[in-house]
Amino acid sequence: MSLTHRYWFISLIGLLLFALTACGGGGSAAPTASPTQAAAAPTRTPRPTLPPAQPTATPRPSPTAASQSGQLALVDIGPLETYRHASGVFQIDIPNNWTLEDNSSPTELLLIWTDPTGNGAIWVNIVEDSRSYTDQQLVDALTSFLEERFGQQPDFVYEDARPQRDGSQLVAWSYTATADNNVRSTLLGNSFIEQRGDKISILTTMIPQEQFEILDSKTDAIINTYRINPSASISGGSTTGGETASGSVLAPVQIGQLQTYNHPSGVFRIDLPENWSLTDNSRPGELILVWSDPTNNAAIIVNVLEDSTTYSDDELVDKLVSFLQSAFGSQSDFFYEEPRPQSDGSILVVWGYTATVSDNVQAPMLGNSFIEQRGNKLSVLTTLVPEDQFDTLVSRTDEIINTYRLDPNASVP
Repeated sequence: MSLTHRYWFISLIGLLLFALTACGGGGSAAPTASPTQAAAAPTRTPRPTLPPAQPTATPRPSPTAASQSGQLALVDIGPLETYRHASGVFQIDIPNNWTLEDNSSPTELLLIWTDPTGNGAIWVNIVEDSRSYTDQQLVDALTSFLEERFGQQPDFVYEDARPQRDGSQLVAWSYTATADNNVRSTLLGNSFIEQRGDKISILTTMIPQEQFEILDSKTDAIINTYRINPSASISGGSTTGGETASGSVLAPVQIGQLQTYNHPSGVFRIDLPENWSLTDNSRPGELILVWSDPTNNAAIIVNVLEDSTTYSDDELVDKLVSFLQSAFGSQSDFFYEEPRPQSDGSILVVWGYTATVSDNVQAPMLGNSFIEQRGNKLSVLTTLVPEDQFDTLVSRTDEIINTYRLDPNASVP
């Protein structure tokens, strides 16, 4: 029987009651004499990214083709195409001209892609383990993995682990390889280890050091598409409380036809799905409205208050980040990214965490929060969806975000 799960937003709604005031917002005041114009449409909702590290990448253990100049042939990275493993455990965008070698077993995924020159490689290695590992234990496992496979190579060395904002640990490493025409080259590797539910994953990129400056933006683009689904199983089913049950995933978010919601005060308007439910937790001087879809697996939150203080962009970001940390910092795998200024003057912070839903299924959630000041209005607009449904929902959430408008002339009741 196919199972679906819901994530109820009761605790989320409670936390959002203090979205701005808990972050040090000032007292309310009357509208300013010269309010700013209404906001333009924000830009599209982005995914979270894995921050690139220095140095990165390296090719397969034995580089092959070399050019006539005595240097390794340039790694050939074609257009990216999404690879989704048949089990549903992971997906990643891979150059369409790279070759896959699948060395997986019934209990372990081990997939290696190599470029046409044989000088670039991407490895994905995933095992299932119900034990919970500390960061240091994960790093120890990764360094043991690297030493076992590359420790006998000339000049093999690895650096101290670097914690990443998404919760993974990065170890950069290298060794000197000899190509088939005796050209010696330093190969650089980036290996990210992480635990998502019962999945322990190592993602590795490999390229020649001499090509790093040319290729790092392209390898970063590949790394940033890697996604793990902790609810899926290597054996082909989905995990539920440590057992497998086919189709055990969050119910798909339901986005119906959009209709315009105008707040009675006139402070804001936004187009919302007609089948979503509104919870209004507003109080004098502050609007707090939360809409959730019929499955309770997605939410849109609008929080507006009045504050006569003029804040810098950095101060606005500090308010938003402080709120996210206080509200979600204790959640599993919580992360947030560097702020991204938007074309309409708002500032976006991408964040997320792993929620545990019914039957102990773990579901990565992805939030996008836009903070802005219009006249004496401070506003945070937030969307929250399951990460594994992002690609399906992004065009619809973008459509909703782009209808949000503030009227700085109106007053918060």
